[in-house]
Amino acid sequence: MPFMTLALVLVNVLAYRLELASGGRAACDVYGLIPAHFVKTGEISPLFSSLFLHDPASLLHLGGNMVFLAIFGVVVEEALGHVGFLAVYVAAGILGGLTYVFVDPSSITPIVGASGAIFGLLAVAGVIRPRLMGFVAAFVLINVFHAFFGADGSVSFAAHIGGFFGGFLVVVLLKVTGSEALEAA
Repeated sequence: MPFMTLALVLVNVLAYRLELASGGRAACDVYGLIPAHFVKTGEISPLFSSLFLHDPASLLHLGGNMVFLAIFGVVVEEALGHVGFLAVYVAAGILGGLTYVFVDPSSITPIVGASGAIFGLLAVAGVIRPRLMGFVAAFVLINVFHAFFGADGSVSFAAHIGGFFGGFLVVVLLKVTGSEALEAA
């Protein structure tokens, strides 16, 4: 039973409802990750809280993230267990946020969403289920293209790439330690 995946989907949906009830964009401004504030204060809580907020102007952001979380989360949680899955999710989300800060440290635009964490899950899922690797590679390459050649400024491709790199680091760590968790199902 993918308990942790289902719990994260539920927590994200509930957080979105609370976000909308408390002003939408105002909640993102308070609890989202704002690089300039992070650099100035070193306050780490937005690295976590931003993972549970989504663009209040559209359900597409939340919906897309939750679909990907449900699909790839189940694969990763089945292989790594509840705690391992949660560790990948949080670590990739944090690395995604830190990558966003590194790329644009003076930005005052809050980043919100679980995309960095989900990209970390993509990296791990592609190794666990090699038949997914084509999709994972294409999706990541599209993000790399947009990151370097411009795209809509409302999407942090740096966070996506940072999260994917976090998942990649987990894969390397598991391979180096001889873990059998990544054996193809």
